Amino acid sequence: MPSGSVSIIRFAARLMGGAALSTIVLAAAPVLAQSAASVVTGRVTQADNGALLSGATVTIVETGDSSVTDDQGRYRFGAVPAGGYTVRVDYIGLPSRTVRVDTAAGDIITQDVELGEAGGDVIMVMGQRAAQAKALSEQRSADNTRNVVSADQAGRFPDFNAAEALRRVPGVSVQREVDAGEGRYISIRGLDSGLNNTKINGMNAAQPEKENRRVPLDMIQTSALASITVHKTLLPDQDADGIGGAVVLETATAFDYRKRVIDLTVAGYYHDLANELQPQLQATVATRFGADDRFGILVSGAWSKRKTKGFVFYQDEDYLSYSEDDPSSGVTPLQYHLTEYENERETISANVALNWAATDTTQFTFKGSFNRLFDKELSRALYFEGGTDEYDDDGQLILTEPGTANIFNQYEETELTQQAYVLSGKTQTGAFTFDYGIGYSTAKREEPFDNEVAFTKELESNLFDYDVSGRFPVPNLSAADRAAIADPDGYELGYNDIDIDTSKEQRYAANLDIVYEPASSWLRSIKAGVKFERAKRTLNEGNVMELSGPLTLDRFGTGRLVDTGVVGAPYAPYLSLDIANVKDWRNYAQGLIDANPDDFVNEYVEDGAIPLDEDSYTSREDSYSGYVMGKASWGDVELIGGLRIDHTRVTADVYEAIALEDADPVFDRVKGKANYTSVLPRLQLNYRASQNFVVRGAFYTSIARPEPLYIAGATEIEEEDGEVDVTVGNPGLKPAYAYNFDLSVERYFGSIGLISGGVFYKKIDRFIFSGTAPETEGDRERFENDPRLAGKVIDDVITYTNGKSAEIYGIELNVVRQFPRLPGALGGLGVYANATFQHSKADTGIDGVARGDFFNAPEKIVTAALTYQKYGIESTLAYSWRDRQAVRFSSYNTRIVEEPYGSLDGQIRYAITPKLKAFVNAVDILNNGKDPIVDERYGAGSRYLEGATYTGRTITFGINASF
Repeated sequence: MPSGSVSIIRFAARLMGGAALSTIVLAAAPVLAQSAASVVTGRVTQADNGALLSGATVTIVETGDSSVTDDQGRYRFGAVPAGGYTVRVDYIGLPSRTVRVDTAAGDIITQDVELGEAGGDVIMVMGQRAAQAKALSEQRSADNTRNVVSADQAGRFPDFNAAEALRRVPGVSVQREVDAGEGRYISIRGLDSGLNNTKINGMNAAQPEKENRRVPLDMIQTSALASITVHKTLLPDQDADGIGGAVVLETATAFDYRKRVIDLTVAGYYHDLANELQPQLQATVATRFGADDRFGILVSGAWSKRKTKGFVFYQDEDYLSYSEDDPSSGVTPLQYHLTEYENERETISANVALNWAATDTTQFTFKGSFNRLFDKELSRALYFEGGTDEYDDDGQLILTEPGTANIFNQYEETELTQQAYVLSGKTQTGAFTFDYGIGYSTAKREEPFDNEVAFTKELESNLFDYDVSGRFPVPNLSAADRAAIADPDGYELGYNDIDIDTSKEQRYAANLDIVYEPASSWLRSIKAGVKFERAKRTLNEGNVMELSGPLTLDRFGTGRLVDTGVVGAPYAPYLSLDIANVKDWRNYAQGLIDANPDDFVNEYVEDGAIPLDEDSYTSREDSYSGYVMGKASWGDVELIGGLRIDHTRVTADVYEAIALEDADPVFDRVKGKANYTSVLPRLQLNYRASQNFVVRGAFYTSIARPEPLYIAGATEIEEEDGEVDVTVGNPGLKPAYAYNFDLSVERYFGSIGLISGGVFYKKIDRFIFSGTAPETEGDRERFENDPRLAGKVIDDVITYTNGKSAEIYGIELNVVRQFPRLPGALGGLGVYANATFQHSKADTGIDGVARGDFFNAPEKIVTAALTYQKYGIESTLAYSWRDRQAVRFSSYNTRIVEEPYGSLDGQIRYAITPKLKAFVNAVDILNNGKDPIVDERYGAGSRYLEGATYTGRTITFGINASF
């Protein structure tokens, strides 16, 4: 057996042995103490409608021991000494209630509790107030710092997907997709989305992206979710990764409801620039059945189609300086694009949940989640390209070469799928609780069509002279240039390309957690667990078509004119291509090759075969983790702490690509390996001065794993002018390691309210920007002694290394208030607002890059909303704003900066009957299409445009019926 496999088995054995030992030690607690203890359990519901209340705090007054109700409203005390006790139940928005419980040795006491009075409560009703009460109750009772968006709250926000819903959470900002304009990724406290840990129903979500660890949340519709939780601090029983935080998406089960549920929503989607109405459907059915309702099934689904239209103006290559490597001489774009896009998206979400209460103490749950986003995008562009990117002998940009105008169209189809299937169980016996489960998650990104076709024409101007005084860069064109651009005659085939890309990740996981509740005056629980997870990633890239030959635009065919004046851009209408031929470019081009093989050639094909792409790879990442943690309480003080150990092993099959001047390119499969172990202490201290006043402090450590390609990436050996350059992966690369500190103060109000403030600080060692790793000199001796390179001059040998350090610190403020005591109609008013102010600096270790802001880390994020709920009306008017943020590096190590952006969104819902409601949602109400939703600049506040996206407002309206 290979030594690596032996090491894995030994490590796993140690983890399992540690958990087994913990179990034995816990089980060896005094038997007499166990026999003298009893179990107190029950369910908390709302009297008015029987709704199960999760997040309620249940306290035994005499001992101070407390429990929190789960999604099914259940609470449990596993080791209560015999005697008489007062049990108090607290839930935000409802008056507290106390009940008397008498226990005897070995008893199992069931005590259900109803809160409120049927028909007598003013505050707690179904709708957004109920959602806020649930969210705040869960936050208040939690062991760590977290923010919760409940099912009703998410569904009633005018948001299309999980990313958009989360932008209302303190400390969360959204990174929008450039073309469609929808939120795709989220940043928590200024850290890249790839530094978050994202789970679906407790299973780490597989990532479909090619070369990063980001999970796109725009494919997950909010209607498919029961709750979204953002964990700002991590406990030992949470995964090792998550420097930014942990995002947990949960779908519902039938056991979450007291009654049968049938819910149906029919809606229409309208985007004002696309000017077309599209359908949306959502449905949920849930019921319990069997003897004593021990079985449950829930099925939900959502389907929507959305058409959007907009414009993107951007420069597609790095800026050039007029004097070589001296940007102070001024810069100019090599290419500048004017682009109209039409985007059609179809989203499907389907969820199933099966429950089985096998006994009174054992329950099994299966959850399956399927999400699919199918995106079709057509772009019609005109782009200008400067005459050359070469410099003369004096280091000055050559300005004597004529530039070109290029009519460029692209048709792309992308399919993203995300699936998660989890089987979990819970068994409670005496003072012990066993949680166990297995899970599978897979994600895939397929691009079956990515057709790019451009026709080009030479102009008089060099196209390096732009007027950048306004919002839109304007090339200075002669009258002859403008006439040439508008005339289809003279355009010849220029750039064209068809790529086929497929990336896929599969994750498998198994876990066992054991909780022991001793009959102790201060030690509330001891918890231990182990987990195994395997992630397999595959990237297949293929270059299918690059046609060369004498094809003219007149022969290919033109499409309609594109007018950018719709969004106020000062450009003349320009030509576009025949869209049918762009969509069918592969067959069209192959037909030319078949009919005229002497004139037309597919440059990608060699000897009738499509060449390999060295970026393709497969990797496997195995992680073995174990932890021990305890929870203690002394009066108003809670202490939760412990240690987590995580061991990761990475193997990858990649290409070694050798391109020497005197030989044909060679591609060989090679293997790369790496492993590392992380020790993660974590500590959380809570001071509960009263039921509604909590002070939290936390110290925890976390990691961010490097990309597999950095560790075991392709070896690229390339010769140019007799010199060989080598790039190779680094098996010694380590994960980034973060020290995190958090302090917050929270004051809750029974009228569904909260005022809180907190500070946070993160110090990150071995920091690596997502998608960018520092480079260093690799093992030269290895390649100097390579017989294949004998007699060659080895120039640069480059590998990846860890960066240096980074830090981020900030403050979060949050307020939520309802005003039910105001007279008359004013009693329906409510507000919520939050603001985050943060500062970040990173020393990437990349030569020439000064310390600067993290990517996607705005210094200020603000949300303010006015809500109303009364007389059958529910409404929200919310404004969200974020400051400018750096998004990536550009030429001369300049950061591309996205300018500030704000959005006003609204929602109103009216109950026609208690079971039938009409609603209207509006997103970006103030956006008339003439202000960019994405405005990226070459440096903060720069007049040089990197890219800007213009789109319009969207409106969704429909009917919701429940039975």
